[in-house]
Amino acid sequence: MQYRLLRNTIVSIGMLALLSACGQAKAPAEQPLANPALSKPMAASSNPTSAPPLAPTPVTSAPDNNKQMKIKAYFGDESGEKLVEQETNISYQQDDEKYIASLKALSVSSDSKKLALFRGFTFHSAAANKGLLTINVTMAPESRLGSGGEELLLQALKKTVFQFPEINSIELLVDGKSVESLMGHMDLPHPIKR
Repeated sequence: MQYRLLRNTIVSIGMLALLSACGQAKAPAEQPLANPALSKPMAASSNPTSAPPLAPTPVTSAPDNNKQMKIKAYFGDESGEKLVEQETNISYQQDDEKYIASLKALSVSSDSKKLALFRGFTFHSAAANKGLLTINVTMAPESRLGSGGEELLLQALKKTVFQFPEINSIELLVDGKSVESLMGHMDLPHPIKR
């Protein structure tokens, strides 16, 4: 009797582990595994939007011709269920470089309780033209998240980019190509509108 209960428990745990890995690539040995909480599906009605974001605040220039700006960057919470806002400073030399600097701020978190949803992303370019920001990225295998993580990542992208009042839409390219879905769980509109 106890043997059968133990066997059923082990089989159940194994099935749960297999099912929770949906959409996640095997991470290299030296990299920490993606947070399994991010693979939880999010309820369709959860919409963490609140008041419209305020425009980023420029900070005084540094003496080496770098401009600085205070922006809001968005990360996942510890459980991977909602976005967490964090003010951060970005540095850039020319005005059109502020977009890629703000995106790069999303790929690293200095707080262990805030998950960098864009970990493993390489931002090649971010160019604005008539209100459309075209972003070209490459995704490392460890950057793949579950459906809940992908939804949070897209929300973080929109909230971060739409802080800039001159941007009305986003065209997100992967390796220079338009894709239907970033990670296979959520449709990716072309363009993403404010």
